[in-house]
Amino acid sequence: MMLKKVVRGLRSHPFAQVKFPDAVKMREFADMVQEREPLVSDIIGFMDGVSFPAECTDERVEQNSYYCGYDCDTMVNNVFAYGPDGKVFFAAINFPGSWADGSLTARFLGHLKAKIGEYKICVDQGFPRSGDAYGTLVGPVTKRAARRLHRDVRDYLLWISNVHTSLRQASEWGMRGLQGTFPRCKKRLPSDSEQRRLVLESIVLVHNFRTEYVGYSQIKRVFDPEYVRVENLHGYDRISQYYFRPGDYNSDVDGSGDESDDE
Repeated sequence: MMLKKVVRGLRSHPFAQVKFPDAVKMREFADMVQEREPLVSDIIGFMDGVSFPAECTDERVEQNSYYCGYDCDTMVNNVFAYGPDGKVFFAAINFPGSWADGSLTARFLGHLKAKIGEYKICVDQGFPRSGDAYGTLVGPVTKRAARRLHRDVRDYLLWISNVHTSLRQASEWGMRGLQGTFPRCKKRLPSDSEQRRLVLESIVLVHNFRTEYVGYSQIKRVFDPEYVRVENLHGYDRISQYYFRPGDYNSDVDGSGDESDDE
């Protein structure tokens, strides 16, 4: 009963509510991201998936759908999108653990495309970025895809890929903010779907409230102009080890996927 009251009160609270940004706010987010990464001007957020363990249920069909072979456990899959202010502005929660991020994306992609307009969200390689997701979800290219890039566009695309690699780290900070702040994430969620949804929703709402009220957020700090200035001054980038380097893929590609060595 108390959990229901907390969730009901926070859903409409301006500090806590999960609200997709309007046109003005999306432009503000895009400007914050561009101030850090001048090469991109249309990214407004960073999205990733996270699975939490759940109690088993006697319902065999439901239990089967929530069993994740990767974790060898009963899991609940969720996807969260964070803005550069550190708050969650989109949440898809309480889905079966057997659904990978790509499968789950099909459930909400249409809703996302209807709201986001010309802007984009940065994701990792577990999410689709082609087909219906093209132009809405962007992220780093795989090493396999990098080998197939045509030499005329290779350097530029790998450069952009490094930018996406840097930006998508923000979603990892967001997930750590949820799991590190709320020990409830480490315990098994209830087997009852409605109770489980309330627990997950309360965690997200309190996270948003805390981020706004307390003001402490790794994402928010990193996208602060002063932090960007200091970082650029010292040339410090902790994830540069994951970037593509000049000359990593110097083989020519004729567009059909066949590669030949440069002379």
